[in-house]
Amino acid sequence: MKRILVFTDLHGERRMVDVAKTLATKEGIDMIVFLGDFSSKVGDVKANIDDAAYLVGQLGEVAQVRCLFGNCDVPEVEKFLDKEGVLLHKQLLGLGKTVAIGFGGSSPTPFHTPSEFSEGEIEGDLEYLVDEATKMEAQRLIVFSHVPPKNTKADELPGGGHAGSSALRSIIDKYQPNLCVCGHIHEAKSMDFVGQTSIINVGPVRDGNFLVIEVNGKITTREIKV
Repeated sequence: MKRILVFTDLHGERRMVDVAKTLATKEGIDMIVFLGDFSSKVGDVKANIDDAAYLVGQLGEVAQVRCLFGNCDVPEVEKFLDKEGVLLHKQLLGLGKTVAIGFGGSSPTPFHTPSEFSEGEIEGDLEYLVDEATKMEAQRLIVFSHVPPKNTKADELPGGGHAGSSALRSIIDKYQPNLCVCGHIHEAKSMDFVGQTSIINVGPVRDGNFLVIEVNGKITTREIKV
């Protein structure tokens, strides 16, 4: 059995890294997955990398770590995560007969944040990853993404409207992975379904939001609020 602790949208709140470390030890966590947005300082390369280094260094002491970068993280963060061997963006993660795929950043936003991708790029990369997972004869599929899929509870804005990725939604409609776990839209913490796919926006960690995923013949999830 694999027990995975997931959280997202740190935005410089390093105390929550320490909370995650304690929680991982208490819960017997094997792997920690962070879904992106390390720092509160958008566009500040040093601050972004420093916050990423703190998370990777602290949590690497208690579990295997895999990270996405968020749309607010500079491209240099991706390079840092790759160098540290913890990058999940455009990567596959074998969990027995379950395979997880990862995609960081976001679809285009009105704010022109540092790590945004066109819907065409997102769809093409996800198609490739799903195809690779199929080659691994995956019986179950998890998608870890920073951005949520379009037109779900996970991407709903407080004033109305949706700000998720239409490409990610298309991939979910087409392939029906077991689970998609995301963040990005802070106010859209939720659980939803697209067909047979469970969609979970974990919610920002600054509010004490964590998710535990257990992979053991089947996939189960449990929210933790601290």
